[in-house]
Amino acid sequence: MKFLASFFLLLYKSCTMKNLLFTSLIAFLFSCSKMQNKETEFYVRGNCEMCKERIETSIKGINGVSMATWNPKSSVLKVAYDSTMLKELELHKAVASTGHGTKLVEMNNEAHESLPECCKVGANSMN
Repeated sequence: MKFLASFFLLLYKSCTMKNLLFTSLIAFLFSCSKMQNKETEFYVRGNCEMCKERIETSIKGINGVSMATWNPKSSVLKVAYDSTMLKELELHKAVASTGHGTKLVEMNNEAHESLPECCKVGANSMN
């Protein structure tokens, strides 16, 4: 009889733990769904693959950014980010601080001067 009571107690605790885990999982998924993912794309001046790496790294390092891809041929940066954490202008400012200007924020001249020659304005006809 004692064994049977222990078995039912264990079964009860097991079901309670499953319910707790299930409830926690639902709460977590619900909180994740509140993220306001937004996608944007904008022009970023650059020339080459080194520019691509620098531009993407500057954006991907920002908390709230989930994706950043810059196309050297079109000079367009595509970014997915949490709009509850960031404003689009902050993305422009982050890129400009590395020496690559956008249409909204001019490049940081000091940072631009420290870029490799191939990355500077006028290095090729794509500027």
